[in-house]
Amino acid sequence: MPSLSVRRALGAAATGALTAHLIATTLFNTPDSFNLDLRRYVGGWTIPGWRFFAPNPGVQNVHLLVRTGAGETPAAPTQWQDVTPTIGHHVLNIVFHPRSRGPKALFDAMQQLSVMKSNYSRFDFITSSTAYELVADAGRGLLPPGASDKFQFLLVNYFPSAPAEQRVQPILVSEWEHVHPGVRT
Repeated sequence: MPSLSVRRALGAAATGALTAHLIATTLFNTPDSFNLDLRRYVGGWTIPGWRFFAPNPGVQNVHLLVRTGAGETPAAPTQWQDVTPTIGHHVLNIVFHPRSRGPKALFDAMQQLSVMKSNYSRFDFITSSTAYELVADAGRGLLPPGASDKFQFLLVNYFPSAPAEQRVQPILVSEWEHVHPGVRT
């Protein structure tokens, strides 16, 4: 049996190692300015790196709005209507949530259009993309009953934590699309 002083020394060493590991883990999961400096001092020790929301955490919600109108260039379109799908949450969704895939695919497509727009892609390039077609089809499927022959969709970013006058920022307004794509008017 080790003596009391040996046990205290081992306990102090273990406490010190655990404290150093927790501090290193905390620093390693902060912005990259700390990461490069820290790697020199750990001597090969593996430090867990978690990036739950990195490198850019989401700070906005993307919404899909639609409006309808009749004719080649609708003279009196309807008001914009938010048709963004909502996902109900339940405690079992942590394990199994198959209904989240459709809204997630739509969200990813809307994000792709946001990226294209922010990178100054040409409008004809955007409208010929798969993401545009997916969002147009989703908007078409989410139109209110009895919609006229044409519709437009609008993507907006909503920043809940921004000042009131800066919360809503338009991203992209689509061309006028046919409600029934096989029918040309």
